[in-house]
Amino acid sequence: MAPGTLEGAPAVAPLTTEFLQQALDKQSQQLISIWQASVAELKRDLQDLGSRMAHMETKMEELVDAHNTSARWIHTITAQLNQCEAKIMDLEDRSQRSNVQGISETLLPAHLLTYVNNFFKLLVPDVPTDILLLDRLHRVLKPQQISASLPREGLLKVHYFHVKDLIMKRSRIVKDLPAEYAFVQVFSDLSAATLRQRKAYQKVAETLHEHRILYRWGFPIHLIISRNGTTTVIHTVEEGMQLLHQWNLSPAGEASTPTLPRIVDKDWSLA
Repeated sequence: MAPGTLEGAPAVAPLTTEFLQQALDKQSQQLISIWQASVAELKRDLQDLGSRMAHMETKMEELVDAHNTSARWIHTITAQLNQCEAKIMDLEDRSQRSNVQGISETLLPAHLLTYVNNFFKLLVPDVPTDILLLDRLHRVLKPQQISASLPREGLLKVHYFHVKDLIMKRSRIVKDLPAEYAFVQVFSDLSAATLRQRKAYQKVAETLHEHRILYRWGFPIHLIISRNGTTTVIHTVEEGMQLLHQWNLSPAGEASTPTLPRIVDKDWSLA
């Protein structure tokens, strides 16, 4: 028995180069088979993933097309709705634009017409009497939130609009009126929709007033701005905010306007 061996143990073939080469080749073949199977499975997974990605991109393009179609319709319908609202608002204002508010309730109804007529003659003495015609002079109902101690306003229609417009202008500049007319104020009677629209322009109007830029209201509702001898007309709040930024004027906070859905670009590349 050879030294270092156990009695009864099976004989072990000696390690030869040929034996090692065969074992290495066998192990290599097994590893290659496993690797090829793994690569084939990975290739199938990648192909399946590619098919799914292509399907997803196709579906995404369909969704984007549907979204863009809906967004374009929303933009169109919104523009048409704004035009309709402006038309309706203008028609409502035209029916009320010759009205004047602000007559005190301290007068008896029988004296109202004479009182107002005399007041307007003080404001516009250059207007002939036969043109200074007043219609539908009456009191208006007081809103519930207004204090009961405050008088109701009077509402009347000035027959000719240019006379009413002149009265409105003179009421802002004529001073030193007789005591009986000292507290009379004159306001245009505007529709609720017009007042809401004017409120939307509040940020723009406040910024213009703060920088002493002259402006006046137009109908349908828009702003006519005079600056450095140039007249600019804005028809939307967005146009007004853009104009203020162009003039390097900082409005006191951004105007809150509804955001329309944007048109999505079908570019899937990573920027």
